[in-house]
Amino acid sequence: MMGGIRLPGRQVWSTYGRWKALASLRQSQQASHLFQQRLCFSCSSSLSHNPDRQARENRVQLPDTPCRTRFAPSPTGYLHLGSLRTALFNYLLARATGGQFVLRIEDTDQSRLVPDAESKLYEDLKWAGLSWDEGPDVNRPFGPYRQSERLPLYHEHADKLVAEGKAYRCFCTPEALEEHKRVSNAAGQPTLYPGTCSHISPAESEERAHKGEKFAIRFRSSKTPTAVRDIVYNHFRKKEPEDDYIIIKRDGFPTYHFANVVDDKHMEITHVIRGAEWLISTPKHVELYNAFGWTPPQFGHLGLLVDENRQKLSKRHSGVSMAWYQDHGILPQTLLNFVALLGWRGRDAAAGGAKKKSGQNGDVMSLDDMVDIFNLKFSKGDIIVSLSKLSFLQTQHLKLLPQTLPTNPSLAADLKSRHIDPFMDFLSSVESLRSRSPSPEIPESLGLHLLGDRIPNPRIFSAPYVADLVQIILKSNPQPPKTTTTPTNSDEIVPSGQQLSTPTAFYPLRYLHWTLSSFALRASLIKSNIDVQSITLHGEACSFIDAINYLVSELSTLPEEDWTKENISSFLAERKEAIGYKEGEKHVKNTWKVCRWAVLAGEEGLTVPLSMEVLGKEEAIRRLEQAGQVAMEVVQENGGDGGKDNDIFTTAAVGEAALVGGKGISGKTGAAAGTGETVAAAESSWTDVIPDITDVIDV
Repeated sequence: MMGGIRLPGRQVWSTYGRWKALASLRQSQQASHLFQQRLCFSCSSSLSHNPDRQARENRVQLPDTPCRTRFAPSPTGYLHLGSLRTALFNYLLARATGGQFVLRIEDTDQSRLVPDAESKLYEDLKWAGLSWDEGPDVNRPFGPYRQSERLPLYHEHADKLVAEGKAYRCFCTPEALEEHKRVSNAAGQPTLYPGTCSHISPAESEERAHKGEKFAIRFRSSKTPTAVRDIVYNHFRKKEPEDDYIIIKRDGFPTYHFANVVDDKHMEITHVIRGAEWLISTPKHVELYNAFGWTPPQFGHLGLLVDENRQKLSKRHSGVSMAWYQDHGILPQTLLNFVALLGWRGRDAAAGGAKKKSGQNGDVMSLDDMVDIFNLKFSKGDIIVSLSKLSFLQTQHLKLLPQTLPTNPSLAADLKSRHIDPFMDFLSSVESLRSRSPSPEIPESLGLHLLGDRIPNPRIFSAPYVADLVQIILKSNPQPPKTTTTPTNSDEIVPSGQQLSTPTAFYPLRYLHWTLSSFALRASLIKSNIDVQSITLHGEACSFIDAINYLVSELSTLPEEDWTKENISSFLAERKEAIGYKEGEKHVKNTWKVCRWAVLAGEEGLTVPLSMEVLGKEEAIRRLEQAGQVAMEVVQENGGDGGKDNDIFTTAAVGEAALVGGKGISGKTGAAAGTGETVAAAESSWTDVIPDITDVIDV
């Protein structure tokens, strides 16, 4: 039995049977291989399959020689997420190989230019932390770097192609071409140029041009599709040959396809990294290189950016424009890190290709980290942009600010002008209102009674605390959405260069700018749920003032020169269970919470040790003593019931609730005094309270 002997539950194969099975398997594998060769890439093109793993690895390794790369945006719009990604990867390739990164402005489409787009481009790239070696503002021997200033060069090369018969003048009017497209569309035919002028003799063409007849110049494309070699997609070939496309328009300006080839050659560009939407046009470019007898640069096409529904990101989607990130307080290094993760797989291939995350903190990378580990390993296909990672990266880079700022003066200057100065202006506005209080136009909802005296020269605004201040301001900002699927409503986004009327960071920082009033301490005592009548010290019942005296006595032993957040943190950690109290039905031990109430009126958002360091030893101890006195007064005033039904206590709490939950300076709506909305209102957002503090000041 040649096929083998069948036994119950299994089959024993003969030699012939095994050979036949293996032959069938090989045929199946070959068929699969052929199928992969015939795969279409969005435009009826074929992608070849390269079974040689070593060849693929070689393709993504950096060259041994310096690379010259370029970022060539068109000033017909502003920098967006996709163009920043293109700029970043070209920058990294140049820096990683010791080469040059060139900025070139492709402004040949004169009808669509946006007046301030070029200047905004420079501003946004510099804000992101990218610099260039050559460009319109850094002229070098390969300039000029605006295409509108290079027209003679394009005409010289176009005329050369015409003289060699590789291009020809096209005298067809725009109206005639549009009519041809209309008729072809109606008939279901291709709308390719019909070659009307391709057979005009050189003599006739020259005569008509000499007489002033308007013309464009078309490239005479090959009848055989041109193959392209790509770093990401390997081999690419369109199914159909190219049209005889225009290289010089009737207005004398070159098309993108022609100008970028001429410029890349004359600027000696070695590598072109760009979006996959340009892969379809690359055969045109390679054909032009061949026509001139030039060697093309190496091309690498990056996957398209899409949202979670796999729809191409439009300009109205969240997280597309640079202004969107700037208005949400995203750090430049956070954004570059986020962009680097959009389709670059090289970070996972550090340490000899092992599946290991790059950088000391996994996906968290500085620009220098990216340069150090960069290679050309990019993902094929669409890249889903999910903003959920943005918040994580922002948190991590905020933690790194103390190390980043000292070596990055431009970042420090940007953060100061964009975030610190507006916040300080806001505090000045509040102080101006305080100087006029009480006044009928200043509603109680502003809560000025909760603020004590202004601290002279608050240390939180001094140089040693810039990183801490920025961390607090940016952490307090409203979080951006975590999805790109919902288009942004432009009415809900604050225009670039403006800030929210009421910075949320006002809450954690107000008591580092002003001292605490007794009203603030009394109001926050309710929210803290600290029962001042059940205080214990080392497990023994005591008065609140005794517990405070213990802290004051212990902290006083720290010398002024040792009054640092690190030492204060160690001090509190060693005594974290020294002070206890009743919180609801439980008795808890939490020295940290008592200190937060005493020093910051329970305000969240920044650490107690940092706050005490910034306030200084004298002010921190004074606040502890003040808190002990307030707690003692509350107990005496309320006959042992904790003060929760006392009128003064309730009034202060309502004032705090009105401050946090009010609707505006005008006092039209919100939690006003007497509404009874205390704790719930106190936990709400105050972002809407002052759209118009300046309106009050200008009255």
